Formats: sequence, structure tokens, C-alpha cells
Amino acid sequence: MTTYHVEFGHLGDSRPVPDLTLDYDPAAENPRGTAFETAVAEHAIPHLRPALEQMGRPELADCAFIASKDRTAGHFLWADLAAGQAARFCAARITTVRPVVPVTPLHAAPQARKGVA
Repeated sequence: MTTYHVEFGHLGDSRPVPDLTLDYDPAAENPRGTAFETAVAEHAIPHLRPALEQMGRPELADCAFIASKDRTAGHFLWADLAAGQAARFCAARITTVRPVVPVTPLHAAPQARKGVA
């Protein structure tokens, strides 16, 4: 299991999508390899839709998230195959989050015991 942090970029003059922290297990991935991308899209599209509507491009909300093979970057892709049009927008930076492991100091102070001098 790996934890990823996804930081979404600008869309016009704003950053409408809040950052996302996502646990992902490649071993549980479906054969098409889209579970990570689907989870990111499900988080982001409800935030993108109002911004895209305000920009006069509501059709772009019917999009998919595409991540690089090494999962370090991604973007949203909209395509109208019949019209031969496509658009990439709202780039994202993807980083892995190191797990927080509690550390016990090597030289911890001894605990005082009750009744012992």
C-alpha cells in the first residue's frame, strides 16, 4: 500500500480542486489499471465542474484523469472523437507520502518507580 498526495494546479485564475491524499494498492489494481485515476477523477470533477461552467466550457467536465506511468504527474483529458477535438487541463503533481513511524529514543530517561529511592 502506498499513500500518494495529489496537488492540483490552476484552472484559469483559480485552483478549484483541493489537494487529495490517497491510499493505493497496486496489487489490488484492476486489469485495465485505472483505479488510481478513477479515484482522483471522482474527487476532482465535482470541484472542476462549477469552474468549467463559469468559464463557458461545461463539456470539459466529462473528462478523465491521466497519470504518468511513474505516478509523479497527471492531468485531465477531454476528448470529442467525433469532432476531432481534445483538451488537456488542470495539471497535477503527485508525490508519495512517507509513513509516519513512531520513533523511540535510544536513550530514553528511566521511569521513576513508586516507593523506590
